[in-house]
Amino acid sequence: MKNIQLTRDGTLLQCYLWDDVTDAKGVVQISHGMAEHASRYDNFAKFLNANGYIVFADDHRAHGETSKSASQKGVKGYHPGDIYNDTVADEVYITSYLKQQYGLPVVYLGHSYGSMVGQRYIEECAEHTGAILCGSAMMKGALLNVGVCVSGMQYALLGGEKTGKMLDALTFGSYNKPFKAEGEFGWLSRDREQVQKYLDDEECGYVMSIAFFKYFLSGLKKAYKKENLAKIDLKKPIGIFSGDQDPVGGNGKLVKKLYEQYKALGVEDVTLKLYEGGRHEILNETNNQDVYADFLARIESMTK
Repeated sequence: MKNIQLTRDGTLLQCYLWDDVTDAKGVVQISHGMAEHASRYDNFAKFLNANGYIVFADDHRAHGETSKSASQKGVKGYHPGDIYNDTVADEVYITSYLKQQYGLPVVYLGHSYGSMVGQRYIEECAEHTGAILCGSAMMKGALLNVGVCVSGMQYALLGGEKTGKMLDALTFGSYNKPFKAEGEFGWLSRDREQVQKYLDDEECGYVMSIAFFKYFLSGLKKAYKKENLAKIDLKKPIGIFSGDQDPVGGNGKLVKKLYEQYKALGVEDVTLKLYEGGRHEILNETNNQDVYADFLARIESMTK
């Protein structure tokens, strides 16, 4: 894994390159989830290298090493500005950089928050070859509207830098209830060792700022506007993967709605895979080798 820094607008993004590949078939651009970081994908990246794919990932704004290098006034989970739309623009910029560097197909792979960024990314990026949305959901509806309203009010009253504890409880507070007997963050995976690694990592599991929630939720709402959905290139494939016990995806219900949205739009090649018993981090699940193989097959179908 090599460390690389990129900047689109003056903010230095800490990025990681896995390029131990001979005769590369393509590039996989990984976009990580909320309150985690890109180096957690090291094992999967090495698997992709072994199967002919270069891998590139960044620590998003307010995350990981990018968070440490940015001006945040010492507030974890905070970055000045419209963090969601800036992150979408970062990912579009990274795709363009990868196309220029390698001249190969680029597949976007977004997990969780990275998949929510991905829902806007596929509306704005002309250069990607296909997209995989993992641990995702269609969030359109009452809960998203409430989140937008509450986060806007909190931002106006308290400012953006404070930790968004109430917003975190409103949006994510119920996720671990079915798994409470297993301890904190049981909703992530059935693999207790992987959950413990998450708990032991100081760059994982923290609560994001009020500003993060405000811009994330209002930005995601725009992904479902007709004028933005109309920008999607219907010829570019989309693969959707989730555990059927993932609370983010409503135990499959919200994942199916996302799939049905793209089908209704007329996306020519959109697929859905739900893993029985799987929770949120399917790349870190007990059946992760099956998940690895399925992701590889979908990537290969997009780059052949």
